[in-house]
Amino acid sequence: MTPQPSANQNPNFLTTCPNHNPMKTKIILSLAIALSVALVAQPMFANTIYSYTGNPFTNVTAPYTTSDFVSAMVTLAGPLAPNMPFTSVTPTAFTLSDGVQTITNINANFSSFSFATGPTGAITVWTVNAGALSGSINTVGGGNLSPADFGHLNGTTAFGHNANAPGTWALVSSTVPDTGSTLSLMTLTLMALGVAARRFQRAAA
Repeated sequence: MTPQPSANQNPNFLTTCPNHNPMKTKIILSLAIALSVALVAQPMFANTIYSYTGNPFTNVTAPYTTSDFVSAMVTLAGPLAPNMPFTSVTPTAFTLSDGVQTITNINANFSSFSFATGPTGAITVWTVNAGALSGSINTVGGGNLSPADFGHLNGTTAFGHNANAPGTWALVSSTVPDTGSTLSLMTLTLMALGVAARRFQRAAA
């Protein structure tokens, strides 16, 4: 009696076994791989956006007007901690405007951001400065700092300014990793891999 080759000995075993459906196995494995890639691609960080709205300038030269003011949108990798002492931070993105020019993390040639927070994590003290080829924008306020907002165009005498009229900061949004979706995706991946493993075992029986 001639011994039958095992699955390990016969390279064509998976294609000749009557219980094996190559197409279904490929589909299941493809699904498992796709789910695994999606799981790895899940964001594991949080983005927190703070906005600043200043008061209208009180001292201006054209093209600035008393309707212009400093505004800011600052994106951080996570929320500022409650009762944080005055600390320098590095935004992942920012946009500053003074009504005449806009400076972002894309076109800025320098920038600095420092904040302190209160018991709820709200910004209570700040200095924000940024400059580009067009000019510079800054805002200072809170604590013992003399509040002031300022915008200036490089190479000109054009500026907009106010003092002793601090604007306000607000938390716009804070996104956190979707743990539930990540766990669900992990469960689906493991289930798909389990189904594929069972099909191989049946094919080998």
